[in-house]
Amino acid sequence: MLKISVVTVCYNAAVSIEQTMLSVLGQSYPDIEYIVIDGGSTDGTVDIIKKYTDRLAYWVSEPDKGIYDAMNKGIAAATGSYINFMNSGDSFYDNRVVEAVVPYLSSDMKAVIYGNAAICNGEKYIIKKPIPIEKINQQGCLCHQAAFIGNLNLKYDLQYTLVADYALFAELYIERKWSFKYIDIPICIYELSGVSDNNVKVLDESYDIARKYGYNRSFLRVKTTKIAFQLKIALKSFLGEGAVKLIRRIKS
Repeated sequence: MLKISVVTVCYNAAVSIEQTMLSVLGQSYPDIEYIVIDGGSTDGTVDIIKKYTDRLAYWVSEPDKGIYDAMNKGIAAATGSYINFMNSGDSFYDNRVVEAVVPYLSSDMKAVIYGNAAICNGEKYIIKKPIPIEKINQQGCLCHQAAFIGNLNLKYDLQYTLVADYALFAELYIERKWSFKYIDIPICIYELSGVSDNNVKVLDESYDIARKYGYNRSFLRVKTTKIAFQLKIALKSFLGEGAVKLIRRIKS
């Protein structure tokens, strides 16, 4: 039986951490190593984590250098054959997800198994299928909450503060030649929040990753998207939000 490590990173997440933890702790698969990395929360998050310490393989609360530094700490503590990152605010789709995924996992661990994500937008859930891995160079990244990654020399590159997950998947697929297998089942639920896909820094980092791995189409697309986004910001500043909405309606 393969041991699966699930890592949750969090910071001042008292409103959401317990839901995430119960989602992991309630899984039917018997061999799950659960690791929680907290960034030194001050809002009661640690008190909630302490309620479940007897069911955790490892946890720590200390300052970090950001989400990917925290995820690297989780990797360092993980001893499972595969790792899933289910961060605070996210959850498994149901309590049998890990049990359903394990039969697809390769024993050599040079693999990433990934599935669908249920995106929560208000009160609605939309099942979103991932991009085919062959198009990672054109359309962006896989959802890391919906992926199980072989635990072999993994490390997020901290020079990327917003899209280091994209960099890691690109490294595993292009440079290290790992196998990527898609399974058509919902793995996780996550809310639409956080950094916008159109954030200029996201585009800058994505451009750098695309260039590093020779994704000519991708970094051209990223560059044009960045230009369009900057023009949108300038237009909003000059004409106001109402004019931008009017232009958008006319365009549609």
